[in-house]
Amino acid sequence: MKKSRYPVLVELKGKIREKGMTYRSLAPKLGMSYNTLSDKLNGHFAFDTDEISRIVAELNIKPNEIVRYFFPHMMEELIRDLYKEI
Repeated sequence: MKKSRYPVLVELKGKIREKGMTYRSLAPKLGMSYNTLSDKLNGHFAFDTDEISRIVAELNIKPNEIVRYFFPHMMEELIRDLYKEI
């Protein structure tokens, strides 16, 4: 069994479903196999910047949403810091 080294990208998985796509339909559009896409979404491997750019374009993700979908740990820190200020 593979161990996750990176955060599971739950929000990105939801965005894929929201767009009516499956991993199998999205993977070839990104130039990768289904298994590679699945492994990266599940935190076994990280996406590189070119892959992130292709996903952003394919799913029409806005620039200000990139952190939300690809760096959830940063979002958690931002939210935590926001609540500290309140």
